[in-house]
Amino acid sequence: MNAGFAAGLDVALLAASLLLPWLLLALLPLFGGSGRALLLPVAAAPALLMALLVPGQPVLDVPVLTPGLSFGLDATARAFLLPAALVWALSGWVAARLRPEQVASPAFAALWLLALAGNLALILAQDLIALYAGIALMTFAALGLIVFERTAQALAAARLYLAMMLLAEVALFVAVAALVSASAGETRFDAVTAAVFGPILALLALAFGLKLGALGLHSWLPRAHPVAPVPASAVLSGVMIKAGILGWLRLVVPAGDAFAPVVAPLLVGLGLAGVLYAALRGLVAGDPKVLLGWSSVSQMGLVTVLAGLALPAGAASAAAVAAIAVFVMHHGLAKAALFLGVGLLGASVGRRRRWVWIGLWLPALALAAAPGTSGVLAKAALDFAAEAGVAISVPLYLTSVASALLMLRFLWLTRRTPVPEPGATPVARGYPEIPWALLLAGVLVLPWLSFRDTPMIAAAATASEQLGAFMPIVVALLIALASLRWPRVLRLAPDLRRYQPAAGWPVAALIARLPGPVQWANWERHLHGWRLIGRLVVLVTLAIGAAIGHGLAF
Repeated sequence: MNAGFAAGLDVALLAASLLLPWLLLALLPLFGGSGRALLLPVAAAPALLMALLVPGQPVLDVPVLTPGLSFGLDATARAFLLPAALVWALSGWVAARLRPEQVASPAFAALWLLALAGNLALILAQDLIALYAGIALMTFAALGLIVFERTAQALAAARLYLAMMLLAEVALFVAVAALVSASAGETRFDAVTAAVFGPILALLALAFGLKLGALGLHSWLPRAHPVAPVPASAVLSGVMIKAGILGWLRLVVPAGDAFAPVVAPLLVGLGLAGVLYAALRGLVAGDPKVLLGWSSVSQMGLVTVLAGLALPAGAASAAAVAAIAVFVMHHGLAKAALFLGVGLLGASVGRRRRWVWIGLWLPALALAAAPGTSGVLAKAALDFAAEAGVAISVPLYLTSVASALLMLRFLWLTRRTPVPEPGATPVARGYPEIPWALLLAGVLVLPWLSFRDTPMIAAAATASEQLGAFMPIVVALLIALASLRWPRVLRLAPDLRRYQPAAGWPVAALIARLPGPVQWANWERHLHGWRLIGRLVVLVTLAIGAAIGHGLAF
């Protein structure tokens, strides 16, 4: 095939990936309920094809603004595009089969397509303006998905999400404006990263930390993700949460060596604390979806660690960036499979229900880094990055135990999921288990295939690494078994009876009775009412503007 013709096809596929969600949105009034069900998985098809079939790096310039928007498929975008497109496509398929009455709603389909369009735009963005536009579109479309059920919990979670995302958007907007000004109007990533300095770095860290759900900025995540419809929770927690780390890789890591001695240790410490804190909070949860929300906070703590390790230039940065790519795919596929599995479990009875629960073990074991799963590859990548950077082996071992214990608790909770009553759950069309099974297959093999030519594969495939992955799970199992044997301890120590819960793991009751850890992280509980939220945004805008003005002046 002619090279020019092949390049043209690549650019056409890139354009189709960006434009198809908008085209389907425009045609939405022409489709009935069954037609809208087809739109959700189809909208992500060009992006999935491009991630699988395009070997080059096509670039598409859109001269809408001066100097214009630019999109392309470079190495960074490729690492995020494949898991994102696959999760969007298969989650849309499950949505069409599991809850057809939701997909029949034009509002749900429109919000889904807008969030997808924003997500693809920010992944494929090659300049600052395109990245900001994609993040903003995805963020506010996701608000509609979170509040879609319109329950009291959904409304409260949406209000908190909006308050914290407005703060992130204001910080990011001021940082973008300052970067463009400092770069004499240039918006390409390679031109603006040299202008990142103290105040702008603080703004970017705040904005991307809120998007990512880093410790202290995480409180919206375990509240917002569980209240959304199940397919929306899958893309929220599996895909959209990664916007923060993508922005960090685009804007901060290329210029990170200058401030790595100060910022990198802070991020590593914050990430490790976030993993353990979120695991403790997740163990207290009695709802599987809430537990999965806290699990996302915990896993994003590991990504925060890698964000710190990526700052020093050289081999340490390259190893950390490669590990981030592994985590993006591993966590995105596994977490989406868990959320979708919870939805299928709540709508299944009899033998189908039993098979769904068995299927949940695969992504749960992957997040617990069980031998033979993609979690071992992610663990090997993290160890590889840590060895190239700083020695944090003991804290990383504790995080492995915490993740395994959290997944065991999840499987225990889902085992006790109430069986749906006849007529209480809308009848699913077809077999929603089929796309979920495809996603499970992706969890099992796709990370290994995608990184087959990297040093991490060789490290993860060694017998010592596979055997070493057993130990955190064994420790977690011993803790779980000791917790389940708690009644015998109560007979020997009556004073401990006050810690005994009605059902479940007594260790969760013990954690719940501890003094509220990291209370400063729950400041958002005091945000009551839209007026206070608006005043907060105004005050933060003024403070950020003053900081930027001071930085530009001096």
